[in-house]
Amino acid sequence: MISEAMKICGLSEEEILHELAAFEGEGVEFEVEEDCLDARITMRSELDKKSFDSVKSWVYNIFAEQVYSAEDRELHELAAQLLRLNGRTLAVAESLTGGEICSRLTSVPGISENFYEGVVCYDRGAKMHRLRIPKALLGAYGAVSRETAYAMVKGLLDPPVDIGLATTGLAGPQGDEGKPVGLVYIAVGAGDFITVFEKHFSGGRNTIRRATANMALFYLVRYLRGDILQL
Repeated sequence: MISEAMKICGLSEEEILHELAAFEGEGVEFEVEEDCLDARITMRSELDKKSFDSVKSWVYNIFAEQVYSAEDRELHELAAQLLRLNGRTLAVAESLTGGEICSRLTSVPGISENFYEGVVCYDRGAKMHRLRIPKALLGAYGAVSRETAYAMVKGLLDPPVDIGLATTGLAGPQGDEGKPVGLVYIAVGAGDFITVFEKHFSGGRNTIRRATANMALFYLVRYLRGDILQL
């Protein structure tokens, strides 16, 4: 029997299974393990290698925008490896994720060579004081906004930091600023090239926070690979 795994991020288990339904009867069994949009798809088959590879290729094409590893790798481990390979130094600013991204990255041995600092700027005052975000910007757009996420990354980019990653959003239980629970902005970039992603997550408070951390690490991986423009 052939058994291989691939890792993807950005889709729920229901969405993944819906896409995989197209392969019913192709001789490949699929097992999906998904945790807050970070998923492992295991493919098992009694087919010969050539036939199995053909189906696997179709699966990769369907999930092309979500695939981050052809092996069973963790997002934070892959991000740390790519930082090292690219010789880049990262800083992270977290609001709703409250340090989860930093905690996961710093669990990787040797990350100190490529990780400069993490800032949990939960309050508006912290965003202004720690990241130099203008009070006028926060007043005009709110703490949960595309503009604030962009400014959070900008506030991180002082030497030796050359990549910034930031999260801001509403994990609940109530919305704020007239914005709904589950609205999240994730920003990643360097210099004048900072990309901000708007996401709308569902579920409980911790589910939203975990999904945000997963997607932030995923976007970091894609940025380090140089294909963030494809997202």
